[in-house]
Amino acid sequence: MSLTIDYTKICFAVMPFSKKTVDGKEIDFDQIYNEVFKPAISSVTLPEGGNLIPKRTDQDYFSANIDTEMYNYLEYSRFAFVDITGLNANVFYELGIRHHANQSGTAIFRQGDKNPPFDISHIKAFPYEYQPVEKIEESKALIIKVLTESLLYNRIDSPVQVALAAQRLQGPKLDQLLLDATNAIRNDDFNTAINKYEQALQQDNNNPIRYLEFGLLLKKQDRWNDAADAFKKATQLSPTYSEAWRELGIAENKVYNKAGKTPDLPSGEEALKKAIELNAKDFDAYASLGGIYKRLGQLEQSAAMYKRSVEVSDGHPYPLLNAVILQVRIEGFSSISTRQKLFMKRAEVPLRKQVADIPPYNAPWSFFDLSTILLLLGKKDDALTILEEGLVYAKDWEVKTHLDTLLLMENQKENLPGFGDIVSLLRNIAEGDLKL
Repeated sequence: MSLTIDYTKICFAVMPFSKKTVDGKEIDFDQIYNEVFKPAISSVTLPEGGNLIPKRTDQDYFSANIDTEMYNYLEYSRFAFVDITGLNANVFYELGIRHHANQSGTAIFRQGDKNPPFDISHIKAFPYEYQPVEKIEESKALIIKVLTESLLYNRIDSPVQVALAAQRLQGPKLDQLLLDATNAIRNDDFNTAINKYEQALQQDNNNPIRYLEFGLLLKKQDRWNDAADAFKKATQLSPTYSEAWRELGIAENKVYNKAGKTPDLPSGEEALKKAIELNAKDFDAYASLGGIYKRLGQLEQSAAMYKRSVEVSDGHPYPLLNAVILQVRIEGFSSISTRQKLFMKRAEVPLRKQVADIPPYNAPWSFFDLSTILLLLGKKDDALTILEEGLVYAKDWEVKTHLDTLLLMENQKENLPGFGDIVSLLRNIAEGDLKL
């Protein structure tokens, strides 16, 4: 007797198997599938009635070639649930196949904060957690909501299909421009990439994803006004595009501060609030809003935003350090809790890997964050060494931003051995007495 699969009811889970170490932390993906993904997917009601059926190829108990079944699931399943936690190569390979095969019916989820590759950096990846156990129900509720709404509205979610459709309409010239831009990005030739994107947008000017990508390129070149214009265009084309709202808020605040906080310019606060409204799990939006309040001197509001970002991200180093620094400023050095010290020690592991990468990942911020953690943990010599290594990759405004952040703890410098040496070095560079 042959076995027939009704793919119209299948949700295929694309994810790592078994236990994997991600950024120094062991993650049990089989437990996640069985306790979070599988029950959540099974609870999703299809628009025509009935429920989604979760499938994962390693749990199919019939005689077949696992690769063949995988391709069938990717091609024909009603929905694909993709977990990119750990940036697993097999997962991205299968995601690419799925995006080429289907214009809709794919949702991406992830733990942690590591940036995905540039090619999909503009795609929404919903954050979930499975530890502590209280987070499981919250994650299941998010998954049910995302899958239910995706099935109901059936919006295009494949960047491959969007690009191919635009290219079919616009012809081979657009295809070549985008290919040239991609190659230029991979060679770190951002000026050429920007030029190619400008030409592409003249032909394809109704694609919000394209404007977000363009804005990110401009941001890398510190062209903040132009980046803000690109992000704003993305939000106009897609008012529910939370990532575009977040990037718009960040760019607007950069322009606002460069112009001396001119009252007639947007500070970025409203755009970031909109991003949070659209995606309450966007820890970067909370942290960026905390940065706005910090620069305005509204330290208690800033601390609240950074604290919320820490909660959402489960201890990401950037909001964690800002939350701790503001807490030290307001409540004193002795207020640092054992849990916060544990978070910092845990964050030290992936940060050491990031600064050791060739080239270093997220420089100079990975160096600055690691140096600050070491300073707060009392390792003054290591803190200064890591800082000096990171300054090689830093721009003037990045040095000034880091200095301003550390100076918030100046009232506690007697409790921070090495603080004076670090601040003195940063101040000499910021004031032009020492060149990078």
